[in-house]
Amino acid sequence: MDINYNFIGYLFAVCMVLNLFFFIIAYTFKSDVFTDITYALTFLISTTIIFAWKQNFSIIQILIYACVVVWSIRLGSYLFKRIIKIKHDKRFDNIRNSFFKFLGFWVLQAVSVFLIVMPACFALTIPEKYFDNKNYLSFVFILIALLGLVFETIGDEQKSKFYKNKKKDFIDTGLWKISRHPNYFGEMVFWLFITIGFLTNFIMTNSDNLNSYYYLLWLLSPLYIICLLLFVSGVPILERNAFKKLKDNQDYQEYIRKTSVVFPWIGKKGYTKKVKKMQNEK
Repeated sequence: MDINYNFIGYLFAVCMVLNLFFFIIAYTFKSDVFTDITYALTFLISTTIIFAWKQNFSIIQILIYACVVVWSIRLGSYLFKRIIKIKHDKRFDNIRNSFFKFLGFWVLQAVSVFLIVMPACFALTIPEKYFDNKNYLSFVFILIALLGLVFETIGDEQKSKFYKNKKKDFIDTGLWKISRHPNYFGEMVFWLFITIGFLTNFIMTNSDNLNSYYYLLWLLSPLYIICLLLFVSGVPILERNAFKKLKDNQDYQEYIRKTSVVFPWIGKKGYTKKVKKMQNEK
């Protein structure tokens, strides 16, 4: 199959150069304004470069690019409005003045974008002849990805409105009534089904080539963002911070008891393992 993997090196370079450029600005001015917007911008620029470089696309490839663009602009504008309002991100209080610690965060951010966006970029580089525009199952998966984006967007907007008219210490209405982190759930659904959408079309169209099944390894990319949000930088940090602030709030304890951590309705309820460990250390 005439598929070129040279894009991987270029993609890594674009992700790293963009983040290092804005790191220099952020470190010089000790500013938190650039961090999250750079995250979203890196997705947008990296996919747009590849899309502009290639000439012919199948419908599924155009949809994948459009989805990533919409996701990037939506997230970037949301995060930018938030940081302009608060002007300070507590995550960086202990590393903002340390060149190497702050640099480490930016490098990790560049690597994360690279790993997350790689399947979408790979899908854009594949010759259009390897896709079937009549493979409707792949379009169903792309639709599910878009529903994930809608879920994420609604969750973020509901949280923003809650903080504008804050009447209690935590949000438990709207999507936040069925999930403690609906925005993270939506993001995981988005990246998982973007990847499944292109893989379904690509593998089914080229089923006579056994090597095509090796491309299932691209599923490791959405698994990375899922693990990152569930176990590293997303849910654990927010759950831990909320516990420190609201551990004596009876309403919050009831909310924790009856509301899924991430997956609506069917997910695990109650405190996370790290929070339970904090309880035991008291």
